[in-house]
Amino acid sequence: MKRDMDLIRAVVLKAQNGDFHGGIPGFSDEEVKYHQALAIEKGLLEGKVLEDSSSMTDVPLAVIVLGVPWEGHDFIDAIESDSNWSKVKSFLAEAGKQVTIETIKYAVQKLFGAP
Repeated sequence: MKRDMDLIRAVVLKAQNGDFHGGIPGFSDEEVKYHQALAIEKGLLEGKVLEDSSSMTDVPLAVIVLGVPWEGHDFIDAIESDSNWSKVKSFLAEAGKQVTIETIKYAVQKLFGAP
């Protein structure tokens, strides 16, 4: 499954608002679980990922989101507004960079002077 930074942003935003369950409109349950697992792996969410060793897919069997750590709050603080998120993506596209957690942090620093 391909990583979607818009969906990463959506799952972290949803968790920051206290909603740890349920889907995200426009995305399948599998896509949401996969991206929740990525956010946990990157330290943007706290939680547990239950892998299915018998499956040949990247999608975990289950994901339990427990909260949002400091790193996740910092991530969202910088790009919570749709306007800032669009500016970050445009800045990275113009610079020819991929949209990753690291490049997002770089763009936020350059554009907004935030940590």
